[in-house]
Amino acid sequence: MTAPTHPAALRDPARPDEVHAHLAGWLAEAVLDPDPDLSAPLRDLGVDSLDLIRAARRIEAAFGVRVQLRQLFAEELTLDQLILLVADQAGRRRAAGGAEPGAAHEPVVLTPSQEQAWEEQTGSRAHWNQALLFTTRPDLDPVAFAQAVRHLVAGHASLRLAIEAPPARRPRQLTAALAPGDPLDGILDVVDVSELADADLPAAVALRCAVEQRSLDPLAGRMVRFVRFDAGPARPGRLLIAVHQLAFDMVSWSILLADLEELYEGVAAGRTDVRCTEGTSYPQWAQALADHARTPETEAESEWWTEVARTPGQIPLDRTPPDPRAANTAATAATRTEEFAPDFTARLLETARAHRCHPGELLLHALGEVLGDWQGERAVRVDVLRHGREEAIGDVDLARTTGWFTTTVPVRLDLAPGTPTERLARTVGHLAALPGGGVGYGALSRHGRPRLAAALRGALPSDVSFDFEGDESDGLPLGTLLPAIAEEPVGEITGPDWVRPHLLEVIATTDDGVLRVEWWYSTALHDQDTVRRLAERHRAALAALCASAT
Repeated sequence: MTAPTHPAALRDPARPDEVHAHLAGWLAEAVLDPDPDLSAPLRDLGVDSLDLIRAARRIEAAFGVRVQLRQLFAEELTLDQLILLVADQAGRRRAAGGAEPGAAHEPVVLTPSQEQAWEEQTGSRAHWNQALLFTTRPDLDPVAFAQAVRHLVAGHASLRLAIEAPPARRPRQLTAALAPGDPLDGILDVVDVSELADADLPAAVALRCAVEQRSLDPLAGRMVRFVRFDAGPARPGRLLIAVHQLAFDMVSWSILLADLEELYEGVAAGRTDVRCTEGTSYPQWAQALADHARTPETEAESEWWTEVARTPGQIPLDRTPPDPRAANTAATAATRTEEFAPDFTARLLETARAHRCHPGELLLHALGEVLGDWQGERAVRVDVLRHGREEAIGDVDLARTTGWFTTTVPVRLDLAPGTPTERLARTVGHLAALPGGGVGYGALSRHGRPRLAAALRGALPSDVSFDFEGDESDGLPLGTLLPAIAEEPVGEITGPDWVRPHLLEVIATTDDGVLRVEWWYSTALHDQDTVRRLAERHRAALAALCASAT
């Protein structure tokens, strides 16, 4: 995007004290600590990789410079080192990389995450979305908004993807062109609800949102829909943004919303130089991953991943239909949520700091302890969801790229006898030693040499996934254009026959100092009481870890 206007003090050369003030404020928010030790490595303060990805965006918006994610992910990076890094690069504009906005890309392979989902999804491939509904400012300029959407879609290749799936051949993805004069048919629609009374508006919005959830189709190149509900000049309207899962992940929301806000403000102000430019486009990333799979460094990881794949990953079932994975659909999905009081959540954070690990690693280890007892194994395999934006692969810049980067990485949790501290240390050590952040596993299993790929893909898939999503309140960059999340429901984001990727999904979030752990399961495979007992044992395992640190 066109570089923002920066305060004079932050132009080349940047003043380190101004940089310090800005980043120290961000750090205090990220670590939830009123008095953090700013000389300590950011990792030790609980700053995780998603925080750092947000930091890259924040740094560019505030100072007009690009910091490579690989620099931010340095193990011992401190705030002082980050300040010097930003101050040293201030004044240098981020060079616009890749093709012109809106250019088409020739067909390339799917990423490992995309291809695995495509193969496993025997249900609704089309009806599988991410969607959010926002309120819009009452005085929204419809012409400026349409132009901003055009720039946004032109600037982000993942929003223009289409999937090619010829018979008996591997699917590929390509990107359609969007020229300045092309219509936005199928991308942007406006619904006039200005004549509806306030009491009737929510039902009308919810009904249209439910219909729109079934409008996307990756085979037809319909990857994104913007539906604006025009409530008239005196009332806030609504905006539904629905994006197909094959083209988007949670990190992409922050990028998309910040870009849309800046584009609208620029167009509404009459600027003619407004544009939105990615670094590395999503198709370019897909090709970089495929090339990465055939490098000697990645092939050297095969022994590590083969050993992990041998670890048991199957869980007991309460019911055994002929094909458990086919029975594991969205229609049978249920959830149990465990909420932890603020004082318990605070003790978990203190325990993580005492063990020099991330809170998510504590939760994962406790999950491993529960699964080990349930499965009767001394080592268990869990699929861990990671952000997947690894800039150590090739010469890529992913801080502003939208797409489905989230990768599923199998991890081995060693539960051999030992003290609680020793067992936790084995888990933390294994996670720290993951080669290349874990993207090599997917690259090797999908794009590696046939012998290596077959060995990894021949292992039984893990039944359990874990995702630590962090602080829900530290998410979307809402502004004046889209000031809030709307209250109306967005409808079902998957079809009822959509096949869930895991039999048991454990998702942890924090919000206002409260930890919540969701246990998603299928009623076709497990009883409610079974999942309740697992959740209670997980809570007890976390309490034991806290007690071991005192």
